[in-house]
Amino acid sequence: MYIFDQVANSDIEDPIRTLVLDFLSRVRGGMAPDRALLLMQKSLPHEHFVDLITAVRFNFKYRGKLGPLLEQMELHFHRIEEEYTHRRLTNLRDCKLTFMILAVVPPFFLIRLATNPEAQQAFGAISSGPLIFCLCLLLYLGAVAAFLFIWRHING
Repeated sequence: MYIFDQVANSDIEDPIRTLVLDFLSRVRGGMAPDRALLLMQKSLPHEHFVDLITAVRFNFKYRGKLGPLLEQMELHFHRIEEEYTHRRLTNLRDCKLTFMILAVVPPFFLIRLATNPEAQQAFGAISSGPLIFCLCLLLYLGAVAAFLFIWRHING
């Protein structure tokens, strides 16, 4: 509480000053510090501020009780690890689906070109046909290059 008094009396700017003053008035009014910190955390959703308030809440809750603090941190670590594993599996599934779509495009294009006279005329008979074919080929190769770049970035 001493630290929060010092922050409130310093020349810190708003909105932090207002948040600290609100926190102090809530705690002095009888609210539990953990609840007041939670309200303070919700009022300013900046990532680093949320991390700071979470650390302060842990400090208020587990003052010197290292065992429960470590158990709580281990629980959070396992949750983060599970989420990371889930995201990695989701990314892998998405990459496989993208690869299958990219692999299916050339055979379907060639089948369509071989069996459809309108497609043959569009890419062969018209004077701009080869230019359109080259543009389509460049766009496809760009998509493949982007996929490979993303795949390499994900897998390190």
